[in-house]
Amino acid sequence: MAGCRCGILAAGFPIEKVRDLSLGVLLLSGGVESVTLLHQLVDAGEPLQALFIDYGQRGAAPEFAAAEGHASRLGIELVRLDLARVGDTFRAGQERKHHIPLPHRNLVALSLGLSYATNLAATRLYLAVNQNDTRDDAASSHAFLAQFRLIAGLVGDVELRTPLVGLSKTEVVARGMPLGVDYATTYSCLLGYPIHCGRCPQCVKRREAFHEAGYEEPAGFYRA
Repeated sequence: MAGCRCGILAAGFPIEKVRDLSLGVLLLSGGVESVTLLHQLVDAGEPLQALFIDYGQRGAAPEFAAAEGHASRLGIELVRLDLARVGDTFRAGQERKHHIPLPHRNLVALSLGLSYATNLAATRLYLAVNQNDTRDDAASSHAFLAQFRLIAGLVGDVELRTPLVGLSKTEVVARGMPLGVDYATTYSCLLGYPIHCGRCPQCVKRREAFHEAGYEEPAGFYRA
């Protein structure tokens, strides 16, 4: 980790070896995409800082454990922002406990990431959004990301980078395997179970991606 000032981060594909040594900040969730980006950027020698946001999601604890494990193994610092009470407040009065308590969570995550990057005098903020996300989530769409880039430029000198945005989840898995990413220690389940449920939308997408990429996940990885 020569040249790392403190931390962690994300990247995309393809990526050149580092061209400058200014710090980058990665929003690290512990899932397939952000962990892949972390490994890719560290492999490229980029100085990184990782940021985990607990917004009261069901899987906050196992997500953080996954993010912390990968960051630690790579010698990267991981900082946790605790917004769990915000998520709890949003859930008040709900008949059903939503998997993701914050509508438009990327808006919240990117805003905090931008503020945090500015606080560190970092020049880059990385979001591990993939091609599928741009179609499935309005706060991950190309139009939204373009507008947020404009906002980031208006308030400071931090550049939003989304290097995986042109890749499907299957392609992310295929790119991460040669990097030695231990995907068995990443976390995706929206329900927050210790063992992935296998049925929530994120588990389904994950299973399909690994199958299409030609990789078998460990036996017993999913409950169903």
